Amino acid sequence: MFNRIRTIRKRWLVAFTAAALLAVGLVSGAAFAADARADYVASALGNGDGYAQGNARHGRANSDTLYTRVAEILGIEKSTLDSAFETAVDEQAETRFDAKVAELVADETLTEDQGDAATDWFEDRPALSGPIAIRLAATSDSDKVDESLARMVENEKLTQDESDALSDWHDDRPDSLPEVERNHGRHHGRGNDGDSQTDGDGNSG
Repeated sequence: MFNRIRTIRKRWLVAFTAAALLAVGLVSGAAFAADARADYVASALGNGDGYAQGNARHGRANSDTLYTRVAEILGIEKSTLDSAFETAVDEQAETRFDAKVAELVADETLTEDQGDAATDWFEDRPALSGPIAIRLAATSDSDKVDESLARMVENEKLTQDESDALSDWHDDRPDSLPEVERNHGRHHGRGNDGDSQTDGDGNSG
């Protein structure tokens, strides 16, 4: 009887450990997957992640090791886990963009129809490009976007085909969608997410 109880406890411990590691991966690992490429775009564009609402995470060096270990515990291929995380991060980006658009509709920066057009546009982004697309959405400057995408191709962050697809998608950015710039003073308590809106002349609103 005692051995049976001990066996049951051991199984629960293994299951709990796997769940805990997966949860850690979803938080820190997914953040790594999103931020590793998105931060590159943010710095290149100079616009930050105005539509993303969130700060970059640190401690990325061990993410790949974490992914591998979680995959081993779950008994699945690491590629399967990577794909799941990539999909989750893409969906998270869309959720965050939709939340930002909802705020813009709520404060009457956008009408309901304009908000719907913005979310429809974002849904039409290239597959699994959410972390990058959400940064590109912050600016209407196509030249700046293309320059940044070109640097990403040069640094092997994107393929040329991926870059072209994102550029074509960005060309359809709704005119009503406002420019959003990351306020670098966010750590000093300026607003909830540190975003500031700018008009066409770069003046804050």
